[in-house]
Amino acid sequence: MDFDKKSLQKQFHKDWKQHYDLKIFADRGFIRKTCGKCKRTFWVADKKKKTCGDSSCEPYSFIGKKIGAKKLDYIDTWREFSRYFAKQGYQTIPRYPTIARWRDDTWFVQASIYDFQPYVVSGEVKPPANPLVVAQPCFRFNDIENVGITSRHYSGFVMLGQTRFISTKMGHLEHWKDPEIANVIGALENFGIEKKDLTFVEDAWVGGGNAGPCFEVFCKGLEVMTAVFMQFAVTDNGLKELPLKVVDFGWGLERIPWLLNGTGTSYEITFDPVDKKWLKQLKIKQNKKIVERFALEAARLNIEDIQDLDSELKKIAKKIKCSYEDLKIEVEIMKSFYSILDHTRTLLFALADGALPSNTGGGYNLRFILRRALRLAEKQGWQIDFKELARDLARSLSGARARQISDEKGSELIEATSAPMYPELMEMLPNVEKILDVEIKKYAETKQKVSGIIEGILQKKKKLEIEDLMILYDSNGVLPEDLQASAEKKGISIKIPADFYSKVAAMHTEVKREKAKTSSKLLAELEGLPATQALYYEDVFMKEFSAKVLKVINLDGQKYVILDKTAFYPTGGGQVCDTGELNGKEVVAVEKFGKVIAHLVRETNVKEGMPVIGKVDFGKRLAAMRHHDAVHIVNGVAHAILGHHIWQAGSEVTPEKARLDITHYANLTKEEVQKIEKLSNEAVLSNLQIKKTNMPKQQAEKAYGFKLYQGGAVPGADIRVVEIQGLDVEACGGTHGNNSASVGPIKILSVKKIQDGVVRLEFVSGQKAIEEQQKVEKILADASLVFNVPAEQLPKTCERFFREWKDLRKEVEKLKAEKAQMKPAGQQKQEQKK
Repeated sequence: MDFDKKSLQKQFHKDWKQHYDLKIFADRGFIRKTCGKCKRTFWVADKKKKTCGDSSCEPYSFIGKKIGAKKLDYIDTWREFSRYFAKQGYQTIPRYPTIARWRDDTWFVQASIYDFQPYVVSGEVKPPANPLVVAQPCFRFNDIENVGITSRHYSGFVMLGQTRFISTKMGHLEHWKDPEIANVIGALENFGIEKKDLTFVEDAWVGGGNAGPCFEVFCKGLEVMTAVFMQFAVTDNGLKELPLKVVDFGWGLERIPWLLNGTGTSYEITFDPVDKKWLKQLKIKQNKKIVERFALEAARLNIEDIQDLDSELKKIAKKIKCSYEDLKIEVEIMKSFYSILDHTRTLLFALADGALPSNTGGGYNLRFILRRALRLAEKQGWQIDFKELARDLARSLSGARARQISDEKGSELIEATSAPMYPELMEMLPNVEKILDVEIKKYAETKQKVSGIIEGILQKKKKLEIEDLMILYDSNGVLPEDLQASAEKKGISIKIPADFYSKVAAMHTEVKREKAKTSSKLLAELEGLPATQALYYEDVFMKEFSAKVLKVINLDGQKYVILDKTAFYPTGGGQVCDTGELNGKEVVAVEKFGKVIAHLVRETNVKEGMPVIGKVDFGKRLAAMRHHDAVHIVNGVAHAILGHHIWQAGSEVTPEKARLDITHYANLTKEEVQKIEKLSNEAVLSNLQIKKTNMPKQQAEKAYGFKLYQGGAVPGADIRVVEIQGLDVEACGGTHGNNSASVGPIKILSVKKIQDGVVRLEFVSGQKAIEEQQKVEKILADASLVFNVPAEQLPKTCERFFREWKDLRKEVEKLKAEKAQMKPAGQQKQEQKK
């Protein structure tokens, strides 16, 4: 059964007593009313209030006014929030990375609940704390044109997550929603906001196969938080109560201090004091009278809700009694300045978390916002050092001023060291600045190429549709404004949609992965079989084993043998499977389907219930195992040498060689390759312990962080952690030795850039590395015989021969020219005709 937000709203509205009629509302004097404008239902303590509080129904009434006695800036607001919830029993947890590597369906964290999806929300994995609060940076690129205009939109923002996981196994939970809403009212009152100024608007939420009722909470025209009760699973038969209910409340950190301080825009409090420094440094002077009046009207300029921005600006200009031209200038300055601050802060978080701008995937959006910021600065004529701006933002967000947070009895709840907000940003600045340098240079190079592309396009086409603009930007980096300016000179009119950049960004937001197709017939045959015992984890050096046949499957010309246990490693994690024999018959492939391992054989002489002897081709196993260890070693060394942005983008492990794809902004230099090879071999000689541990996912993440997910998201409650002492730690299901010394020598064969932002290294280890070295030595020996010189003199000899060859070629060309001049003119003409 399909559910969308509107259908859920109708359903929940019909059963409003069940979903929205909370005891806390009655206790605190809230009543249910219908908005006189939008007709939505809401709960309010002010019985005279006629509208729901949404900015589309009532203007901002907090601008220019301060709320409460406490003077709180951006970071102080978070600390006060954390302090209040600590007293209510909530634990403050560190933020998650903005790059959601623990998920396979999205590039970026877009809300605080993303931290716990899918495995915590499903109940498979325990939450890091319960209940908890987190100051989670989030990215959304779907309404970039609103940044700097509406006063409240950002590409990157901090969502304060108020989260609790409630298991129905504890019995019937009457009024389970009330304590959470009570904490919302309490937290707002703690900030000095009176309950009479609050409205709780009834709404519905659906996403990720789950749904539930929710409230949008407004104060003086501004939405400050959304309270979602993740209560149902969406099934073909309708809504089904979830065994684990999730209280998913998201507060806007950018909005609360804005509300408290009453500044004209949220940006003035969010980016303070960085904005003040750069306004002065860039000598930006605005018409305060126009800006202050515009601030009261800016809320209704959401690109999604209006047809034409210029038309709306003309209406506002008339209302605030200024010229449209003057207002347009001020709005353009605000849009450009605050977009630059916002985009740089988003990049700061992303790059600090190991992301890399590129022309594919999530990296596309990062390159896109950087180039948009650069273009906006150029358009305004501002000389901005983006590295300096990033440093300023990192300092302002580090929150070095820590406080001890205690409850009313004086008991310490949060240690002072956990109170600083994002000190890690300062630690990662060198890497961030290096990447910004590279990307800004790439932007300059692209601009030089683009002029020729624009000229060619305008010669071919006199009319360009939005699809043309998007393809040109997406494929060649052609900015629509540049195309428009060039077209105007040729008398060609080009219309750029107001939401152009949001449309482009949306093309690169979600992750699209093709899943391997498995025969439904085979899956049906495997259904009901017990999990196969994996002997290759118990003893990676096992060469021979005995087992019992559980089933023999003949399907579409393929023969599969299912055993109760096996030492054959199945294909997975980039590593090819083992091969060998079962009762003397060849095993050609091994695959894992769920928890069952299937052995593909050419022919078989076994039947269900029979005992079998399995023999693993241990030579191939050992070579593959060494190569897999080498992949981890090289990856760890590359990360140490090249920087925090190095992540595994792919790998392949075979007995013949290993391949490792890493994220990097440039091809590797000869010196970098040599250093990686040298340090990798030093790691081998250091005889580092290789530790393999199965552990709960929550425990592993707490111990090692999200660097675990080099190979991507890992399903299940438990993961297998492979740690090479002091060098590398990853979640990995492959076969690994016990120490680095068993890997043997590592030899890098080739390095090449395979796509923007991804470099491929191919290498061999162990016996294969020795064989490779012997090949090189033979080539050198053969070359020494040809030139009749020792191997160490080959470079100079080759250089001399090459120089002599070039000189001789020049001499031959000279003689040919002289000979041609000596021939009679008639003979020359005859030869030319031939």
